[in-house]
Amino acid sequence: MNREFYGKVIIEGEIEALTGLHIGAQRDISEIGGIDNPVIKDPHTGLPYIPGSSLKGRLRSLFEIYVNSKLDELKDQYKGLKNYMKGSCRETGRENCGKFFNRELHNVWIHVCNTYEDARNCPVCRLFGASGKTNFPSRIIVRDAFLTEEWKEKWRKGEEITEAKMEVGIDRITSQANPRTTERVVAGAKFNFEIIYTVEDLNEVEDDLKHLLMSMLLLEDSYLGGSGSRGYGKVKFHIKRIAFKPREFYETGDEGEIKSIEKYENVRELLNNIKEIVSLIKPQGG
Repeated sequence: MNREFYGKVIIEGEIEALTGLHIGAQRDISEIGGIDNPVIKDPHTGLPYIPGSSLKGRLRSLFEIYVNSKLDELKDQYKGLKNYMKGSCRETGRENCGKFFNRELHNVWIHVCNTYEDARNCPVCRLFGASGKTNFPSRIIVRDAFLTEEWKEKWRKGEEITEAKMEVGIDRITSQANPRTTERVVAGAKFNFEIIYTVEDLNEVEDDLKHLLMSMLLLEDSYLGGSGSRGYGKVKFHIKRIAFKPREFYETGDEGEIKSIEKYENVRELLNNIKEIVSLIKPQGG
């Protein structure tokens, strides 16, 4: 069991809500004519935001499904997967039954390796972390994403940044309508995001970053938050900068040590040029 530190890769940009976005908050008091399902808001400003936990959890869940679908192909490359079969332990109701989705979390079945060594050799747990019999810390940090200054200014000027969407459920037997109101962040809203990847093994950097970017692409063609099958939560990542802060930067504070690329504007461009990104971290011949 060993951990090393070579620096941090920082991906910065904006998340744009292409359709209405609903990441829910608990409602303590119901009001007649009020919002039934409000969005989560920053308690200090009252403005909606995207919790880092929601974004990271969605990235992980989509990547887990991808890995499960290719499990047999990936076992030779990732030894941490060798003891798993495709599928979920939900059918047995027993955790660690030998299926890939082996851990129950709030009635949802996810994948978590049970040992440090398995997690180190699993594409999911190495990147997103695992809390099995021994803990394997996540290599990525996903910050809370707050509204950009442009959208904060729109709010200050009185522009609505959330909308109340009326939805009606129909009883299939009696045809009785059951209306409810869901709050959504309006389409077009933008949030600043930051994802930080800790470089612990130079031989695993390209693999890990490729998987992170793949997860972001999967999210763009899926949804973030609730009610995705009803059109909510389509998002797009706009890349502003990807930077590498080496170990030496943290030793000296010399910003001249930071290497960055600002010419790629979307996730697909980053993924297509992954070799150039890795060259920031591993110089040619390194």
